[in-house]
Amino acid sequence: MTIHFAFGMPGVMSSWGVAAVHALAREAFGDYAIIATDTVDELRQHVVAQSGKNAVLVSQFPEPKLSELILRVNVPFLLFLEDPVDAVSYLARATEQRDIGLVRVVSASLACLEPLAGASGALVLRRNDVDQSSGIDLLLKTIDRHLSTDLKLEQIANALLQVGMSMSPSGQPLLANAPKLEEAAAAVIAGYLTPREVVPEVSEALRETARKILCPLEFGRRENSGGTIFWPQEAFLSGDSLGHALDNLVDLAGGARCLIYGPYLHLPPGRWNAKFIFDVDEDCHGQIFTVEVHATELLGSLRVCPQGTGSFEAAVPVDVTDPRAPIEIRVMMDSGAIEGRLSAWNVEWLRAA
Repeated sequence: MTIHFAFGMPGVMSSWGVAAVHALAREAFGDYAIIATDTVDELRQHVVAQSGKNAVLVSQFPEPKLSELILRVNVPFLLFLEDPVDAVSYLARATEQRDIGLVRVVSASLACLEPLAGASGALVLRRNDVDQSSGIDLLLKTIDRHLSTDLKLEQIANALLQVGMSMSPSGQPLLANAPKLEEAAAAVIAGYLTPREVVPEVSEALRETARKILCPLEFGRRENSGGTIFWPQEAFLSGDSLGHALDNLVDLAGGARCLIYGPYLHLPPGRWNAKFIFDVDEDCHGQIFTVEVHATELLGSLRVCPQGTGSFEAAVPVDVTDPRAPIEIRVMMDSGAIEGRLSAWNVEWLRAA
């Protein structure tokens, strides 16, 4: 039994890449199974049920156990990546969603895929780095070699017809005129977007929020190595107006309550230092705040008692074990207040040494 593994974040690169893997599998295997799963248990069930049938596994949000299995066995696999803001635009066009939920999905995929990026068995194909001077014939041959499919030239030609290669009047692929990746993707992917295309489905405010949150999550980029991941104020929700974005100013007047919660974003597994940054614009006279970090369980907490007005910081170490679990931060006021205001709330994440 042979299984071809294809991992990738939502977007054009992954859509074309997975189509290419399927095209190769049709030529290599004929009949084969499609395993769309993120977990080892479901992979095991498919293997048992298919009784040795060849397969293609596709995953955008692999659980840690699946990533660990891939790394331990050192199996060759493909990893398809692209600009995360383009991924947000792609999802917006493919779905009815128009809010920060799009950013959450892409953050989850990036967080889950990061452990695979440095594997020796990985062929990482990043959309913006793919050589646009050569055609998809060379790209498909590279994938074929990496997966050891070892197709004949005729089989490669048949596969190319399924992923954007033009056909001559006689029904043969025009190998001398192989299209570039973008041209081929535009021909076969519904909702195709050019790189960095601005789409009406995504507001400029949401694009800017996506840049702030997702670009630092891009792995394999020298400029992001060891960098800070930033969760801005606009990603959080108001405890005084459930389901609504946090206002620029948080009025403390009132009873003990949750003031801020969210943003339900994701981080790669590992040990992190969470730094909470905020301003006190109006003295809250020794008010104590409890800050909690939750995923599937409580990850960390601390109490903060800012004195006077100005800018304040507080930090807590956090262990992230499951990148698929969204992270919620809660800021709670321990007792009632008659005055006081907070502003400029945001969170910075830095990997622990």
